[in-house]
Amino acid sequence: MRLVSVVIPTHNSATFIAEAVQSVRAQTYRNYEIIVVDDGSRDNTREVLEPFGDHITYLYQDNRGVAAARNAGIKLAEGELICLLDADDNWASNKLELQTAFMAEQPGVGLLFSDAEETEGTKIQKRSILSTMKFGAEALSQRPFKKAFSRLIEENFIPTSTVMIRKACLSTAGLFDEELQNAEDRDMWLRLAACSEVACLPEVLARKQSHGANISSRTEVALRSRIKVWDKARRQWPALAPAMVYQRMLAGAYEELGYIHLTRGESRAARQCGIASLRNALQYVRGTGSRHTDRWALSLGLVPLSLLPWPLVRSLWRARNYAFRRSAPATGATPAR
Repeated sequence: MRLVSVVIPTHNSATFIAEAVQSVRAQTYRNYEIIVVDDGSRDNTREVLEPFGDHITYLYQDNRGVAAARNAGIKLAEGELICLLDADDNWASNKLELQTAFMAEQPGVGLLFSDAEETEGTKIQKRSILSTMKFGAEALSQRPFKKAFSRLIEENFIPTSTVMIRKACLSTAGLFDEELQNAEDRDMWLRLAACSEVACLPEVLARKQSHGANISSRTEVALRSRIKVWDKARRQWPALAPAMVYQRMLAGAYEELGYIHLTRGESRAARQCGIASLRNALQYVRGTGSRHTDRWALSLGLVPLSLLPWPLVRSLWRARNYAFRRSAPATGATPAR
């Protein structure tokens, strides 16, 4: 039986961490090691983990972010297979058994993932995360996933707590990018997809907790990180995804980021984002012949709006919404929000 190293990064997750560790200890596959990396927790995480004793390897480090915590755990790992488990998630008891068997049968697969359910407290929000994803059905039906890299540019459909990675593939792909504050997992999946096969085991093998502390709720940080990931992927592997995919994604991200700057009165940053959005949008239109004039009008609007004082922009926006509400009963138009 091959050794599986389970890396669990944690930061102020004392409420959840014991359940995560216990879900590993309950696995039907028994040849594993558990490495918990405490990324500068200020709660009672250490005390919560003490009863596990020698059943886990506990490492404390100053707060450096989840990417650095995962990297620290991977560096300690002795197994040839690496699994990642977020501290607020947990596993089905047969996860390691099913995934190790799959990896033994598919030696070309470097990254294996599965489906997961999403809960909030005791309530199940989604019984299948992949069923809600744009490329979920495609991922579930292919062995291996033939267009994984290109699809990952458009959507991060891989639940982090379901993955199993061949440690040997990390020698080529590298470790997590510690400079990214968000999307570090997507960046890793792209690098693994560029150098090995990716596959999905069509089973719900993990439970993901949804709560207010999830980092994905930080919109501006997420947008900036995605832009960095897409720019990096386009430079390193230009042939693995069509240019129009990058252009469409970047146009939307810069547009959204631009309006965030605009609402804060950061006119120059908003204008720069508007120009970047338009540049990518025009390249996309030229390459595809697409006509999304309503979408690109929002990007175009960033430039003149950024030249006006924010109080005036806000007043114009309120006047526009008021006019729509006044006209709605007579015209049947839906009031603007």
